Amino acid sequence: MKRKDLTQGNVLANMIKFCIPLLITNLLNSMYNIVDGIWVGRLVGDEGMAAVTNCWPITLVASSVLSAISVTASVMVAQRYASTKREEINQIMTPLYIVAISLGLVTSGILVITINFWLNLLNAPKEIIVISKQYLIVYLIGYIFNFFAYTIIESIRATGNSKVPLILLVTTNMINIILDPIFILMGFGIVGAAIASAVAMVFELIISFIYVNKKFKLLQFNKKFIKLKRNFLKEVFKLGFPMLFAELSTIFTIMLEVYLSNSLGVVGSSSYGIVSKLQNVFYILGSSIKSMMTVVVAQFIGKCALESIDGVMKNGLKIMLVPTMFIAVFLIFGSEWFCSIFTTSQEVIETSIDYLSIVGIAFVLIPLCQTMMGFVLGTGNTAFSFIALLIASLVEVVILLSVQYYYSAPLMALGISILGWYITNIIFCTGYYFSNRWKREVEIV
Repeated sequence: MKRKDLTQGNVLANMIKFCIPLLITNLLNSMYNIVDGIWVGRLVGDEGMAAVTNCWPITLVASSVLSAISVTASVMVAQRYASTKREEINQIMTPLYIVAISLGLVTSGILVITINFWLNLLNAPKEIIVISKQYLIVYLIGYIFNFFAYTIIESIRATGNSKVPLILLVTTNMINIILDPIFILMGFGIVGAAIASAVAMVFELIISFIYVNKKFKLLQFNKKFIKLKRNFLKEVFKLGFPMLFAELSTIFTIMLEVYLSNSLGVVGSSSYGIVSKLQNVFYILGSSIKSMMTVVVAQFIGKCALESIDGVMKNGLKIMLVPTMFIAVFLIFGSEWFCSIFTTSQEVIETSIDYLSIVGIAFVLIPLCQTMMGFVLGTGNTAFSFIALLIASLVEVVILLSVQYYYSAPLMALGISILGWYITNIIFCTGYYFSNRWKREVEIV
């Protein structure tokens, strides 16, 4: 598969060509999330959906660590790929793999040991505690392999190749979708969904590793570079730690959201979970833009072509309009249908629709938010992304607690506070772009 320096030729055309496979990948990821939810909701029931909802913020802790190392790999590879230091990529990949798998082992291990703490913190309904613990243990064991696999996939994408990651992720998602009902109906229940995910993640690592070793020498594991050098660790910490803390601050707000939804019992937890599935679909669509912006901005910075970033931003905003319009249209015409595919409970469906009527406004802002965040990450200033996400999370918490205190309306409090999170994030990232501070702060690798 062909890699591409995205700074060469027609930038808008390059961005669109790079983004289309990303968009398809993320749409298929969305389909997996929806189908997975349907299998659980229909075959296990509302308790199964509530269990997955309560497991979600806990698995997001692992996802936040994975996101930090993935973004770090993406920026480090993209900046070098478009510069005169392309051969350095081979020297940093082996240490990145070591860091990734080490983080996977430590993160999953800690979460497995502390499962009871997390479920109590979330105020999970008693009737789902046992199945939630069983689901989490299996899922987190499988997630260890995801750390290695995603480091490979994001590094491939950072070279301008978004087609191979599409093929890899589509293959593993299809495996997951096929195995879900098989393991559930074999008598494993909700644990069957976790087994399917774990098997798919192991397979994802195997095929990713085989591809890199056969087709892409720059990203191969090389024993010569196994040592973790001081400059490498300094760069990883500089990029990765702020991103990790930024993700964790966001997850704290999600935990608070789940806690509040649990105050309405299984119905509230299940309804919040269904709407969160839709939010995740939209978020994944927006992530296509974020990944594209991160790689393109990073490559231009690696090329020392800062004057071209303004054009990249304008093109990114044009491309952003497509998922924005899709989200708006779907919210108008498809909300009720979406809520009804996960459950036969009319009470859960009605509660989900009521909540979606409030929070849907925030969902329309997701692509713009992701576009601006992609720009910030592309500059390599993950410290600012941490500040922006932290402040957005604080704003959400203040709004959430205030609305709940005065009105005792959990769903209204959730919807308004989530809107506040997106607006705050957009304001900070947009302000950073127009301030031109990034032009003075970026350090060319």
